[in-house]
Amino acid sequence: MKKSIQKPDASITRRSFLGASAATGVGLSLNPERALAWWGHSPSKRPTEERQTVIIGSGFGGAISAFRLTQAGFPVTIMEKGRRWDGDVEGSRFSKNLYPDSRSTWLSHKTVIPVGPALPIGKSTGVLQGRDMAGLRILSGAAYGGGSITYGGVLKKPEPDIFRLVFPKAIPFASLEPYYDEVGRRLNRSTIPDDVLDSDYYKHVRVMRRHCEQAGIRSELMHTSTYWDIVRHEIDGRIDPSIIHGEAVYGVNSGAKGTLDQTYLREAEQSGLLEVKTLHRIKDIGAQEGGGYWIDYEELDVDGNVIATGRILCRRLILAAGTIGTNKLLVKAKAKGFLPNLNEHVGRGWGNNGNVYALRLGLERTGRWQGGPPAIGIADYQNPNGPLFVEHPQLPIGIEFFGLLYFGIGINPSRGFFYYDKQSDDVKLFWPKQDPGQKRVNQGLLATMQRLNKVNGGWVSTAIDGFRDQVKDDAVYHPLGGCVLGQACDFFGRMYGYDGLYVNDGAMMPGSSACTNPSFTISALAERNIEAILDQDFAMD
Repeated sequence: MKKSIQKPDASITRRSFLGASAATGVGLSLNPERALAWWGHSPSKRPTEERQTVIIGSGFGGAISAFRLTQAGFPVTIMEKGRRWDGDVEGSRFSKNLYPDSRSTWLSHKTVIPVGPALPIGKSTGVLQGRDMAGLRILSGAAYGGGSITYGGVLKKPEPDIFRLVFPKAIPFASLEPYYDEVGRRLNRSTIPDDVLDSDYYKHVRVMRRHCEQAGIRSELMHTSTYWDIVRHEIDGRIDPSIIHGEAVYGVNSGAKGTLDQTYLREAEQSGLLEVKTLHRIKDIGAQEGGGYWIDYEELDVDGNVIATGRILCRRLILAAGTIGTNKLLVKAKAKGFLPNLNEHVGRGWGNNGNVYALRLGLERTGRWQGGPPAIGIADYQNPNGPLFVEHPQLPIGIEFFGLLYFGIGINPSRGFFYYDKQSDDVKLFWPKQDPGQKRVNQGLLATMQRLNKVNGGWVSTAIDGFRDQVKDDAVYHPLGGCVLGQACDFFGRMYGYDGLYVNDGAMMPGSSACTNPSFTISALAERNIEAILDQDFAMD
């Protein structure tokens, strides 16, 4: 049997992985609390615990914060609602694209990926969460490693002039350059090598590049977090196909994609100072009298049953629960009086990063298996509808469909806001139904694709509904904002009104990442922020 090229973390035993993977059919859990949950018993109550610093969430901001704090000698606890996805078992860790199983999706009986029909699956704590809010399908990672498990691996740096259209003058582009460099080094940032590009699995990239050249449109190879030697091993048949079969959004089984659990988080754990609590879903947070914070949580089993509840007290609290998770916790805490001193900007300034997508169909052969990562894009910054970046993600459906998928990222000035709904004890999103800013972004993508078609043939389609000459903006892969730097918090993520309370994830972004995938800029800002917080706030500890 072919083996994965990546060695698993030895701290995860075969027994523990099997217990955590019962929903996949790999093994059976012997956890007695899980068995009680199946029989309808009430969750157990954990004793209150005390910690110095707690980070909620293990995505880019949370992982980087944990690494830098432990590197400086400070003990940290990460609380993550998702599961760990490593172990020394045979076969795949993650769900395949075809056909997805319960590992693919967070607590849903059907898949949530918007391209293609929803497919029935078992309900489990899978890696990709879809939230339907304000008429949008908002997608995010739900795993140890956060969005790095489900992202495409793209690490694109904004153009300085486009960056300045979005970010405040208090954050000069040049000030982020060393942090971009550091993140790029740690995540193996690089472009696709020629020998990989020339292989059969990347025919779609070559077609995309040639169509751009023939239409007089400038394309560029994109920087991604990819281990190309592992990709070569897949191509050579030494290990099972994974990223060359387009794996990305449900995780990459071969380890060819750079993820936080294999980089920043692994190094933080090796320090001996990082405590990790997975399958811990946060219900509420609040301020303690006299300083510090409390966190109420539910502990889940792999099927999403609540097996225990508890409270943790901490001196400092860093929110990195993803844009939606962070905003929900803060907006609810303010409304319920748990953090009443948060200012009026909390929950405001949310944006969709100008996300829009569509297909070009009726083309030449583009490949049955479209290999990842997304390796090529169009820097269409002079588009008359506004600056636009158009990347070409893989669409590996196992058959030749004579088409290419396009994903646009523009600058949409429209903003939404989060609000607390007392009846449901939940936080909801307002987003304008009439959105002229997004309409311009959509027109920009359509115009670029029609330029390609005019020379190369084909037509634009959303495929799902069959309409031609239309694009779709109902899916948000890049939710950003709500606790914007310089508004809800200072320019380093310190929440106004509370000492020791921070935000360090996509919620701090100004609703846009300047025509790029946001993970690289979130990471650079997170490095910058935690450096300042360490130097200033932790200096007296």
